[in-house]
Amino acid sequence: MDIHDTERTPVRLCGGAGCAARPHPVAPHSRLCAACERRLLTDLERLPGLYRSCEAALLGSRNGGIAPQGRSTGGPMPGMPFNARAADVRASILSVLGSWSGLVAQERGITAPSRTVTALTLFLRRHASWLAAHETAAEAAAEVGRLVGAARRVVDPDGNRRMEVGSCTETGCTGSLVAHVRTAGPAGSEIVCSAEPAHRWPAAEWTRLGRHLDEAGAAGTARRAAQWLSAADVARLRDVPPGTVYRLASEHRWRRDKRAGRTYYWAQDVENSFHAMRRTARTG
Repeated sequence: MDIHDTERTPVRLCGGAGCAARPHPVAPHSRLCAACERRLLTDLERLPGLYRSCEAALLGSRNGGIAPQGRSTGGPMPGMPFNARAADVRASILSVLGSWSGLVAQERGITAPSRTVTALTLFLRRHASWLAAHETAAEAAAEVGRLVGAARRVVDPDGNRRMEVGSCTETGCTGSLVAHVRTAGPAGSEIVCSAEPAHRWPAAEWTRLGRHLDEAGAAGTARRAAQWLSAADVARLRDVPPGTVYRLASEHRWRRDKRAGRTYYWAQDVENSFHAMRRTARTG
């Protein structure tokens, strides 16, 4: 999609799903805007966990639990319910990722990855910039986004909690930020702008966004929501077992606040700990 300014200079607009209502200019060397390109990467990162959670849902589980790594159910046990929607979504995820990986491999003249969801998503993330510049970028982003939505509805059809956060921090945007917290299932929580769906932040960026809200003078309620996290919140947002949260809180001496019998941890302490762990993993 192109528009022209008064000097007839073409301006290419994003065709991503997040820009359907109000398209934004594409990022340099891309056919998607920066927000839609970021969303494509985020959706690809979520698919392996959602795929495993759909495996747990095959037996009718509603808790969105992630199946153990390295194990396969091999089908339902005799007499157990079978979730046909979960099976269909798993098949769709594998098929769609395989098709886009095949396109990338063929057109770039490289070897296609093995046909597993983990290998396919890793391959597509590695070549995401190339795919975002391809003429089919909008279709790829939309199809991957639909997979994420379909998998979420299977894993946790009614486990979404909404919280008002504050005003959108994107320059010139008049929308409000709403946190969609997944109360079960894989870490898929995010903050989305009410006016521009392309303005969204994944769970791992919440504390950084909270600091931005503070600097912008957001409401006190929004600041408190961003600054204090329960153990369950940390486990979901960082995709770690609750036991790991309690261990880190003790080892790293996270600041805490007790309300109505529940313990909340200072978000900045949480982020500092996980940042140090990532840095150690990279250098070790």
